[in-house]
Amino acid sequence: MKYVYKIYSGYDGFTPKRIAERLQDGKTLKLVWKRYIDAVEVGDEIWVYFHGQHRFENGVYVKGIAEAVLYDDDAVLLRVQKFSSDKPLTDAATSHKVSVVVARRFQQVFVLPEELDTAPVCDMTTLASSCAARLCGSCPTWKTLTGVNRQILRTPKRLAGRVEAFAPAFWVVPKRSFLYHGYRVIKKGVLRSSELFSRFKTGEKALAYPLGLGMQKALVRVKELDFDAIVPVPLSPDKKAAGEVDRTGLLAEELSLLLGVPVRRWLSLSKPISKRKLRNGLGFTASEFEIRYAATLVVDPAFHGVQKVLLVDDVCTEGSTLRICAAAIRSISPSVVIVAATAGQMAVRYAVTDETSLIVP
Repeated sequence: MKYVYKIYSGYDGFTPKRIAERLQDGKTLKLVWKRYIDAVEVGDEIWVYFHGQHRFENGVYVKGIAEAVLYDDDAVLLRVQKFSSDKPLTDAATSHKVSVVVARRFQQVFVLPEELDTAPVCDMTTLASSCAARLCGSCPTWKTLTGVNRQILRTPKRLAGRVEAFAPAFWVVPKRSFLYHGYRVIKKGVLRSSELFSRFKTGEKALAYPLGLGMQKALVRVKELDFDAIVPVPLSPDKKAAGEVDRTGLLAEELSLLLGVPVRRWLSLSKPISKRKLRNGLGFTASEFEIRYAATLVVDPAFHGVQKVLLVDDVCTEGSTLRICAAAIRSISPSVVIVAATAGQMAVRYAVTDETSLIVP
């Protein structure tokens, strides 16, 4: 994935001319990454965009690779590959496209789409105003996204047998995915849907609708549309305090509009819980995480007597979070039918039974 990190030089005086003095050991740049740090991975490409009223042209002055993700410090170490102190590294056309991508105020981290061109009425890859206006259903760009083909999907191993149906909308392909082994090329529709999710993960609220629409289509494929309630997996309190977007809540609200089913926030967390921040970013095993997650999960007694629930999360890897939420719901209502839906399913080897439809022959 490729990110753009925006620096407003008027904030602390960090201008392109000061890049060299900010480098650690002459090769790394520490970027404060207080929100959505769980989106970036080691090896991701990062461009640093400088913006301000100083005597420089707004643009990209640093390019590099994420060398380390310091979860406890809310920072990313960028191994700088190239930088300039006097003029942008990109040409005028690219600089203009990047400026449109980073135009959103009060946001510091952006996903830079591989392809910035979209259909005439669509600005999905930049401001996503057409997505916010919920124009995706008839949009040619949205139709190019590749949904999860259920014929090649295996329900994640921690979730198998724990819900009545599982409906992920799109594949999410991280850098570490086995699909990249052997220098294989991922199909454009898969990459674009994966990019869409990554941008949503970094706080682009407008993308909740195209992802929610994909989730509705996934529910149609499993023939599950009638529910008593839509229940989102809760946002961790520390992320809420940091001002991060409640992604699952936004997806649940979009599905509520699409399905005509009310959202019920009957799950909450009593304290922060993170797979990556625990043990200095090394994380726990799935079983260890599930024990700790279950201990922090609070379930509202309102589940009692509910017959059918749509449990919503933004992404699924092995299914641990959904598994524990489902178990907690059944502790209140043992006979409840639970369908799980996510905007994304990580393209891990276990979940993909046949990768040929996801890669270029």
